[in-house]
Amino acid sequence: MIEKTQSTRRTDLLVIIVSLLMLSLSAVWMVHSGMFTVSLNEDTKLSWHLVRSSGIVSYVLLLASTLWGLFISAQFVKDWSPGPVSMTMHSTISWLALLLGLGHALLLLLDKYFSYTLGDLFIPFVGPYRPEAVGLGTLAFWMIVIVTLSFPLKKRLGHKTWKRLHYVSYAAFVMVSLHGLFAGTEGPNLGFRLLVGGGFVLVMLLLGIRIGKSIAQPARPAGRASKAEA
Repeated sequence: MIEKTQSTRRTDLLVIIVSLLMLSLSAVWMVHSGMFTVSLNEDTKLSWHLVRSSGIVSYVLLLASTLWGLFISAQFVKDWSPGPVSMTMHSTISWLALLLGLGHALLLLLDKYFSYTLGDLFIPFVGPYRPEAVGLGTLAFWMIVIVTLSFPLKKRLGHKTWKRLHYVSYAAFVMVSLHGLFAGTEGPNLGFRLLVGGGFVLVMLLLGIRIGKSIAQPARPAGRASKAEA
C-alpha cells in the first residue's frame, strides 16, 4: 500500500513538472521572439496588441483549468489537495479564463482595421475577419459559459449530469486551440505553437489516462448503485 502511494505521488509530481516545464518553455520562447517588447507609448496598434495579449492569457488560463480539472478527475492531486480547495481553484481559473475571453472579444470593437458589431462578436461564423476560425472561438466561448455556470449549480444538476456536461469543455478546448492557431496573428509564432501543441498533447494524454481509469474501475453492484443514486 505504501509503495503504491509513493508511486502515485511520483506520477503526480512528474505530470505537474512536465506541465510547468511546457508552459515555461513556451513563455521563454515567446519572450525571446520579441512578442512583449512593444513600447505602448509609441504603439499605433495598441488595441490590437491588447486583443492578442488578452487572448493568449485567456488561453493559458483555459489550458490551466482543463489540466487542473483532469488532475482532479484522475485523482492525481487527491493526496495533497483537499477536494473543496481543488474545486474552488478549478472554478476560479475557469471564471478568469471566461472573463479574459470576453475581454478579448469586446476589445475587437476598438479595432481600426475591421468593423465589428456585438452580433459579430457573439454570433458564430458571421464576423468580417476569417469567420470560420473566429467562429470556432465564439462557439467555444458559449460552451465555456455553460460549463462555467454549472459550477454553482452542481448540486441541482446532480453529479452525473454535471460530470457529463463537463465533457463539453474538452471540445471547447480543441476549438479554442484551432481558433488561436488559424484566427490570430500568433499562429505562425513557434512559441505559441509550442504552447498550443504541448497543451493539446497534455490534455489528450491526461484525458486518455482518465478514461482508462474509468474503464478499469470495477462496476458497482446493482443494489449498491441504486441505493447510492437514491
